[in-house]
Amino acid sequence: MFRPHRCVVPFEATGLDPLERQADEYISIKAGAKGGRQRFIPLDTPERIKALAYAQAVAGAEDAHMGQPGYSLLQNMYRFDYVMRKFGATKRLSGVSVHGLRHEAMIEHYQQQAGELPPVRGGNPVSREKDIAARLSASKLAGHNRMRAASAYLGKPVAIRRHAQKNPLVQCADQDES
Repeated sequence: MFRPHRCVVPFEATGLDPLERQADEYISIKAGAKGGRQRFIPLDTPERIKALAYAQAVAGAEDAHMGQPGYSLLQNMYRFDYVMRKFGATKRLSGVSVHGLRHEAMIEHYQQQAGELPPVRGGNPVSREKDIAARLSASKLAGHNRMRAASAYLGKPVAIRRHAQKNPLVQCADQDES
């Protein structure tokens, strides 16, 4: 459902807080997004800019989407799975999955924002303010509005893990949620 020509918007059209500005242009994603929640992906790295240019070249026409023209959404989803298998992007073939690549993107984003690897990768602790800002930014990038959702990608904040180590009851409660 991604329409690479129509999705590019200037920062001013995002409605984001000016303090959150990461780029001059963003990719707006709403159609096909989980829960229909709109999110904005900053075009802030050469890789993202190059990926967008490639998607625009593949899609061709201004109104074209990335799926096979004439296929239904379900048929295009099956096609996507087929292409991922063909290129070996599966857990069984290469040890990675498309959702795992999503996790990797959130980890890289956190590292850019916080200046350290996240707890799930054994990164050094950062200030609470920096951790919160990086988690919230990563969460929004993933299409979530809650910072708590970022823990699935990044691991628990170091302060919470330390508290759980000191208080076994908290640790048991955390394990019950898993």
